[in-house]
Amino acid sequence: MLQERKIKYRKANILLKWCIFMQLICWSFPISAYRIEISDASFSGMPVFLAGYYGDRVSVMDSSQFDNTGHAIFSKDQDLCTGLYTLVIPGKWTYDILIASEQRISVTKDETSVWVSGNDQTTGYAEYLAQPNEPVIQKLAEQYPNTFLSDYLKALQPGVPSPDTSALSDMKQMLKAYQLRKKNFFTNINLSDTRLLRTPLYLEQVQFYVSKFITQHVDTLLREAVRLMEMSSGSYETFFFMSDFLTDYSLRSPNGSKMHNYLIRNRALLTSRARSLIPQSFGLYYTLRDEKTFQDQLSSMTFSDTEEKSFDPNQIDAQYRIFYFWSSDCPRCLSDVPRWQSILTKNRSGSCFGIAVNTKTNVIKPTERILAYDPLCVNVSLSENSCQNLFFIGTYSKIVLTDASGNVIGIFGSSASLDNFFIRFRQNG
Repeated sequence: MLQERKIKYRKANILLKWCIFMQLICWSFPISAYRIEISDASFSGMPVFLAGYYGDRVSVMDSSQFDNTGHAIFSKDQDLCTGLYTLVIPGKWTYDILIASEQRISVTKDETSVWVSGNDQTTGYAEYLAQPNEPVIQKLAEQYPNTFLSDYLKALQPGVPSPDTSALSDMKQMLKAYQLRKKNFFTNINLSDTRLLRTPLYLEQVQFYVSKFITQHVDTLLREAVRLMEMSSGSYETFFFMSDFLTDYSLRSPNGSKMHNYLIRNRALLTSRARSLIPQSFGLYYTLRDEKTFQDQLSSMTFSDTEEKSFDPNQIDAQYRIFYFWSSDCPRCLSDVPRWQSILTKNRSGSCFGIAVNTKTNVIKPTERILAYDPLCVNVSLSENSCQNLFFIGTYSKIVLTDASGNVIGIFGSSASLDNFFIRFRQNG
């Protein structure tokens, strides 16, 4: 009996040591969060890129190169956000893949076919690409319920099928069909689903709705803006994406003034209510092209003044620095300047200093880069014109507030929201 106990003890001791050894092995060689392998002998030696969708933009997330056997690997120790991605061999080949929670994927290609293995949703999407028809969509939606794949495929389907116009005999029937389709347009798409932002579908659907179903009447534009903002308000990220899109649209619409004022006012209110989340959520949005954080990008930028001399923001002795990223072809940037200058004026006691950064430096003269003449402001431009890719400056400005050490405090879509921030800051002491 004693001998049997000793044998059992030795076995347990050996098993315990083996488990500890294997755990140490795992700690020593961490498993990467995503790993995407591609095989095609015809691409040996060529570069290949993994790019991600965000609205209407496609941004490089990772790069690799095929070896002599035609094998390439993307691998990093971080998760990719759920969404659609595309594999790109410049000038040769592109292929979309769906990436969800399980991110071990293998793509094998020859001259005629592509085989995808790994995650069920990824292989299901590949099946849809091979046969993009209604029966396949229905089959996959039933096969993978309550997944991103099923939600995406469902969003591809219209809430109400387009009517056969030949069967509509009079204007009354046509109007009824139009109203039914408009009412149910977003039945199959959740505008608060951040995963859909990482596909081309989200923006395409919103653009189609705005262009086909909204009449250019002042009150109609306002009513539709309220509806779309409410539908996207379930997520902070989708809310701001929709806000930026509609703000851009309101500036281009001849009757969009009331809609524009509503968007700016409500964006400021939400920003003030959730300003502690701003750096995180906007960090995701504005650093899509790079893995570095928003703050790292800001600190790594090099600026030059209107005389083409190097400018270092750290030389400014002020409690707060306000970076105003603007573009010479941005109407809202110019209209926002008086409010921005008033903020500098109200904080004249050395606490605030403005840095106006023109992002359109490659097509204009240095003397035309000036946004405002003010002793509390310096006009600069980026030494390299990369800001537009990082900040998406086009039809609206972006304002970044930092402390004296360069730490980002908040990011704002307008001077009004920045002004509200300072008002509450002073009220709270």
